[in-house]
Amino acid sequence: MTALDDTRSSLTELLSTSGVPVSRVEITGSATLGAQRSSLFINIYAGPNITEAVAQILAPGGREVIAPENDAAVLRLARKAGAPVAHVLAATNSAPVTGAQAIVVSRVAGESIPRKILRDAEENGTGDELAADLGAGLAKAHAVPVAELPADFERHERGAIHQAYCALMAQNVDEVGVPHPAARLGIHWLRQHLPSLPSSPTLVHGDLRNGNILVDRGRLSAMIDWELAHIGDPMEDLAWLCLRTWRFGNEDREVGGFGSLDSLRSAYEAAGGEWREDAFRWWTVARTVWWASGLNRQASAALDGLSDSIVLAASGRRVVEQDYDLLRLITP
Repeated sequence: MTALDDTRSSLTELLSTSGVPVSRVEITGSATLGAQRSSLFINIYAGPNITEAVAQILAPGGREVIAPENDAAVLRLARKAGAPVAHVLAATNSAPVTGAQAIVVSRVAGESIPRKILRDAEENGTGDELAADLGAGLAKAHAVPVAELPADFERHERGAIHQAYCALMAQNVDEVGVPHPAARLGIHWLRQHLPSLPSSPTLVHGDLRNGNILVDRGRLSAMIDWELAHIGDPMEDLAWLCLRTWRFGNEDREVGGFGSLDSLRSAYEAAGGEWREDAFRWWTVARTVWWASGLNRQASAALDGLSDSIVLAASGRRVVEQDYDLLRLITP
């Protein structure tokens, strides 16, 4: 059997044991490969019925942060809270046949490629509406009861969230083993400028941005790729969404290159979210440091022969872009 045959057999058995009617699985294509997971478009056959779905499988050399079974639990809770997410069909931390980590969700109509999202929003004149959709969606996700999240989610005391994040970033920079003075300067700045505290820690998506959303006719259809979900400060999500790196040249549109910050904030607050301006700015710096360090790690994995992913290999050229953004953000 080929690797493709193994994957089909694995997904068929996984779906069957999860209670999903299935006679066979057909792999119809693949999405743009992510740094950590591969996304496959599949058709699930059960007699005359066909269900379109997406299977996400941990990529070779990938560094999983959240196990698929926890990922599935988060998606179910977010969906229950009213956030626009896909319906979970099956998830496992060790799939039959292959042993790979995998999650299968229903396919949602929409485009995830950033340049197509920007074009779609421009053609439909929906940039601010899309930003508002994201604000409302995040507010609903942030309202998920923390007590219902997986028990092994790391939890920090409310007053220690930001210090813990600085410590984690410092550890990440040390582990890469490549000199990165800009990141160390950024961490020092963050420790000297701690922001106000959230009313309480919440579910945080961790990677919501242009590229991890589905957009259909200029409007949000789903928030995807929750593998970095954790418990923390909700302003982290809002700041990450607005980083310059996700605007793809549309500098004047702070939200993903398509919408205004006012639209995002207004919708977030209207849906029950608490906006803290100082924390938004702090997390803008923090996530810039995090992304610079993350790109450095990804490039090192490729250079060290731990992965043959072209996505990881290409990450190195973008480290200096983040360093530049960071220095601009912290310059008095």
